[in-house]
Amino acid sequence: MKKLIALVALLVLTILQTPMANAATVEITITEPTHRQIDGIFVDDELVDLLANEGRLGQLVFNPPRGNRSWFIDPQLIEEVTAMTSDYVLTNGDSGAGADVAKAWLNQFSAITRGERITALPFGNPSGYWLSKLAPTKKVFYLQFGAKRLAAIIGREVSQMADYPSGDSYKVDFLTTQTFRGSQIVLKVNSNYMSIEEIEKFQAQSAAVFHPALKNGNRTLLALDLMTSTQLLSNKIRSAPGRFTVTSTKQNLPITLINDFPNPATIAVKVSASNGKVLVGSVKNQIVNGKSKVQVMIPIEVVTSGNSDLTVSLSTDKGKALASEVIYPVTLKVISPIATWITSGGAIILFISALVQSFRRIRKKRV
Repeated sequence: MKKLIALVALLVLTILQTPMANAATVEITITEPTHRQIDGIFVDDELVDLLANEGRLGQLVFNPPRGNRSWFIDPQLIEEVTAMTSDYVLTNGDSGAGADVAKAWLNQFSAITRGERITALPFGNPSGYWLSKLAPTKKVFYLQFGAKRLAAIIGREVSQMADYPSGDSYKVDFLTTQTFRGSQIVLKVNSNYMSIEEIEKFQAQSAAVFHPALKNGNRTLLALDLMTSTQLLSNKIRSAPGRFTVTSTKQNLPITLINDFPNPATIAVKVSASNGKVLVGSVKNQIVNGKSKVQVMIPIEVVTSGNSDLTVSLSTDKGKALASEVIYPVTLKVISPIATWITSGGAIILFISALVQSFRRIRKKRV
């Protein structure tokens, strides 16, 4: 009997001394497809219901599983919820209604995770499958930027994932994949003129189209927004529109080059005419400082009067295209040298004829 009591006592003592670290770890993942455009405007207010106590995201923080919890957090979601705590608007012009819900959710999130392990998901949680196919070298960026942004937003240390989480394959429409490819090309061409913050923001948000939980309709809308943002980025270096009327045989036409990036850019300018009525000279490369504009003179020579168009295309000094081509309508109101010679010659002949006629009349009167 004494042996039995001693055995039971030893068993109880062993159980009581078992460290909490041996308890089963409960992993909680908090992520959600973006509800904002790249410019920060919310496309809808669906996060209000999701963050409420009874919502899917609300339940994770207001009623989390018990145990030794480990949190995996998408920093883009925390960024969006934080943005909701101030005044915000939707794309339809309505004011957002989620400020109080967002504040309550963030307060509870901060309280429930205090002292617990937090690991940052890749920023925006884009699919590992699609990043492997379209931008494999950017996986490290999404991991590092995710940890950097999450730590900055919540004001505490977080862990970075050692490896990018693998994802199941799923179909994505052609528009989305091509738009993403195009955004990466434009970003690479213009990155030398951008600030580090601009590069990181565009790179981070461009992959939002690959969140695994996105519905196809919402994915298409985000792809169209990415297309618009990419076009705006590519046109930050551009030539200002205009039109010209030319009244001299040889003339210099002024066009304005604009650089909205913070860093200077060396720009190659190519000008071509739509027909042979005007000849265009070459233009040397132009250096345009950040956040500034310069005026460039385009030398032309008019062959004959009429109408023509000048097409101006810009590229980097390495030949990579910048912006969209700009077409300048040109009205040519010039009498060419040949026409002037013919007109002058005709006037001289008429003058000589008049003199001859006058001389003949004088001779007849004398006779």
